[in-house]
Amino acid sequence: MNKTLVILCGGDSSRMGTKKALLPFEDKTMVEYIYDKFSPYFDKVYLSVNERGDLAHLGLDAQEIPDISRNGGPYCAILSCLTMITGDRAFIMSVDTPFMDPRTAVLLYEQSYNYDITTFNFKDDFEDSVCGVYSKRCIGPLFKSIFFKNTTKKYIHERCNTNLIDTEEIANISKVSMEQQFYKVSDRQSYYYAVFSILKHNFVC
Repeated sequence: MNKTLVILCGGDSSRMGTKKALLPFEDKTMVEYIYDKFSPYFDKVYLSVNERGDLAHLGLDAQEIPDISRNGGPYCAILSCLTMITGDRAFIMSVDTPFMDPRTAVLLYEQSYNYDITTFNFKDDFEDSVCGVYSKRCIGPLFKSIFFKNTTKKYIHERCNTNLIDTEEIANISKVSMEQQFYKVSDRQSYYYAVFSILKHNFVC
């Protein structure tokens, strides 16, 4: 099965005050950090952006897909990408989750066959995560959810053939905890924590 990756890099980043994708991370930008970590596991990489050309100066071997509607939210970005990718499905992740393990994506891909959405059975603090494998069969339900202005995860999952994987399975394939993998860089404080964590890890190594 050919694997496709989409990194969501759009949005207004209002709490951060600048594009998260271009934040310095290690010796590169955050989107470059994620691209370098995940691209060996994928055959094709796409970048979901506000406007075409936003990240072209980075020279990544990844095709940009602009949002159908500016600041329409993550599900609008996912809809935009599903209409443009060449494969029948894609693993979709946000650029603000730099600690995610690529093996997590592979785990979901391997269990996504015949499903519209394959994701984890998130609870509580991680309920807003849109990470998962989405099939092109989601295009219709996503379009309707946006048209009727109901883009909640519950609404979309109920209208798709959704496969929810227990988060405990992450421990079987990765030493990185679920809490760390889905840690979000949402504001300056969380960004500084992420940068410090990377520096501390590299120093120990």
